Amino acid sequence: MKGSSHTRLQTNNSLGVGLALIDLRKFIPLILLVFFWACDGRQSEPLQGPSPQLATLSQQTGISISVIKILESETGAKAKQLTRHESGLVDTNYPSQKKPAEKSVHLPGICVSVKSGTNQYALIKQINSKISTLGYRAFSCDGKDVNDGPWIAVLQCDDEFTPLVYMQTNGINYGLDNARLIARIKLLSEGLDLKLSGADFEWCEFKIDKDPQDWDKFAAQVYKLCPDIVEQGTKTVAELAKQMKASKMLYLWFD
Repeated sequence: MKGSSHTRLQTNNSLGVGLALIDLRKFIPLILLVFFWACDGRQSEPLQGPSPQLATLSQQTGISISVIKILESETGAKAKQLTRHESGLVDTNYPSQKKPAEKSVHLPGICVSVKSGTNQYALIKQINSKISTLGYRAFSCDGKDVNDGPWIAVLQCDDEFTPLVYMQTNGINYGLDNARLIARIKLLSEGLDLKLSGADFEWCEFKIDKDPQDWDKFAAQVYKLCPDIVEQGTKTVAELAKQMKASKMLYLWFD
């Protein structure tokens, strides 16, 4: 009787294992499908470096590939090397730059064109939140053509005035070359905590983070530095003071 019971137990165990194997066989195709799909997924992930275009742009400008990618991702546009206008009326004070024969100068920076109507201030703030700790600064600048929309540029710097040096911003009609203009703006900025918003050959713009004690007095100082902003713009110093107080922006433009 014991032998018979033992035989039945073995038979039942074998039957259970067999049924389990049969049940597992039903899932083998699914298991194989998942396995091959996973392997194919891993193989499809590109383990490659940056594109040749990105690598070349980084080499030409000295801007890191990661920063170029951030600018392109935030703007949805392809970056290219930053250039600026060249004028025979103004001597450059960028020490390592030789004066070229052509009308534009290639700079160690990048730029992208953004769609008209884009909130540049918000976009530049967003970009700077990601690149400023890496030693870079984003700001708005002009396009290559009068019909171009707004542009955003990135340079490697950690202050508000170096971009003006690269762009050679000046008021030469009022005897202000780049170095003199920067010195005058620095005097204006004392106590105001100016933050660069944009710069190009004949204009620059700053956000005023701290209000001056007297907006009218400040506007008079701005007018003395840049008469065009009143004479071809606001028409009166009082209106200039009103607009700067409302916008918290300092805009200088030299015709």
